[in-house]
Amino acid sequence: MSSPGRDRRVNIPNRKAKDTSSPTSWKAPAYGRPQPAPKAQPEPRQQRAPRQQRQPRKDGGGGRGRQQRPRAPQGLPKDHPLRASSWARVVEHDLGDKVLVVVAEQDGTLGRVGTVENAEFQAVGERVYIGEDRSKRTVVDRLLGFAKVERLSPTAREQVSTALSELVSANANHFLKGFYNVAGPINRKTHAFQLLNGVGPKKAEEMVEARASAGGFATFEALNEACGIDGASALAHRFAEELLDRNLQPRLVEMLLPVKA
Repeated sequence: MSSPGRDRRVNIPNRKAKDTSSPTSWKAPAYGRPQPAPKAQPEPRQQRAPRQQRQPRKDGGGGRGRQQRPRAPQGLPKDHPLRASSWARVVEHDLGDKVLVVVAEQDGTLGRVGTVENAEFQAVGERVYIGEDRSKRTVVDRLLGFAKVERLSPTAREQVSTALSELVSANANHFLKGFYNVAGPINRKTHAFQLLNGVGPKKAEEMVEARASAGGFATFEALNEACGIDGASALAHRFAEELLDRNLQPRLVEMLLPVKA
């Protein structure tokens, strides 16, 4: 009779037997440092187009400097107001700079002109030729341009009316016929004579009556005696105010200039 231990069989698996189980997608975890990702390769550079050679300048100049702009023609443009007048009256003479401030007889333009070398001093009101005929220019050498009101000296501002007074006196017939013998009311309350310095409503009425009694003024002397004013200076003062203040209205200087023979 066998022992119970011997009859009991225990099947011990063969460790050397190959694992016949079905493969799986699981992978063992990686150990150690992770491998760096491969660097992206730079794209090849595109070749630049060859530079074009610069064309030589037409004027033959060299270097890299900018092309010079053509110079503006010297002198005033043909349509400048100063070139429209042949004669002007002196307002101020700067001997140091050899420059005259003048008022043009054509339209009252205030301008600056250069004098010839060693020109004699020109008094206020002197008449000088500024026209195109250079053979007649005994004082003026060149026209410089406008005389800006804001840059006029205090003396020049005061002397504008003096210079214009000489113009008015020399052309009395024109200004008597164009203003003093025809002036009338501007509106219901204001007469044109009230535009003159020192003339109020009452004085304007007296001047109208004196004109009617005389049948018009033949000369400034007759006007001055009948009305008790200096007609030439009063009108010149109004002209000067208008030239120094462009906003002053109405503008007698634009109505009465240029002088008509």
